[in-house]
Amino acid sequence: MESYQALYQPFQPTLTNVGQEQLGLSVQVHKPCLGLSDDVYAFVEVNTRFSTMYPIVPDGTNMLFFSICSESFGGTQSSILDIPLNAGGGPYFGIWFQPGKLRSFFDVDVSESTNQLTRMDFLENSVFLSLQENLYEKASFNDRVKYCEKMLIKHTQSISFPDKLKHALNILYREHGGISMAQLSSEVGWSHRHLNRQFLLHTGLTSKAFAQTIRINYFLKRCSQGGNSYLHHGLDLGFYDQSHILKTTAQHNVKLLSPISQQFMSNFYKPQP
Repeated sequence: MESYQALYQPFQPTLTNVGQEQLGLSVQVHKPCLGLSDDVYAFVEVNTRFSTMYPIVPDGTNMLFFSICSESFGGTQSSILDIPLNAGGGPYFGIWFQPGKLRSFFDVDVSESTNQLTRMDFLENSVFLSLQENLYEKASFNDRVKYCEKMLIKHTQSISFPDKLKHALNILYREHGGISMAQLSSEVGWSHRHLNRQFLLHTGLTSKAFAQTIRINYFLKRCSQGGNSYLHHGLDLGFYDQSHILKTTAQHNVKLLSPISQQFMSNFYKPQP
């Protein structure tokens, strides 16, 4: 079976060259060691030249955020999350988990933190409460990555990740989120109700909401790459028409953006009808 890294690569416009230039950021991204690649998507470190909002688009993932003076946990987002970054407050460090895989390390119901940025103690694992302090004793980004990898490998929990849920995620990634939940339930062999329970527990979203998040993430990525109109990209991903695209993107971000994010997203995508 293909790895998560091969099937799905979450898209964040802030991490592209265009995004970094517009927001005054410098970003380093480090993929995890092989032993963590099914659970951790990447380690990220951000520095900023001036105070700004850092918009994170919905991608189905979770992240632990650290700065020199604070730490927090990002629940699964269904709309853009703006994180304030202060000039001189970095480096900002993040552990970026694969969708549904936070529970490999923390025995929590991920749905309890959906659309929230919460304190680290939500994760109920005292081993990681000193992580922020220890991280910033390390001299470099690579040293911080190595330290996190050792911590995560050492404290991996023996919590079962259902094979059928992994199968469901693989299907959604291959179909770019464009599959009905009735068909997904049938292919996985779970009732729709049980499928939703498992998605909520592990990803924080219902199966339908997660599928839509994956599809909109693919859509935003394709729009950023240009080549065709946003309508062409949308139709290719299973949207019915322009109205369907606009309604879905509005549900995820348009009405909730800060002025900074509005300007950033407008300048970044510049969709052409």
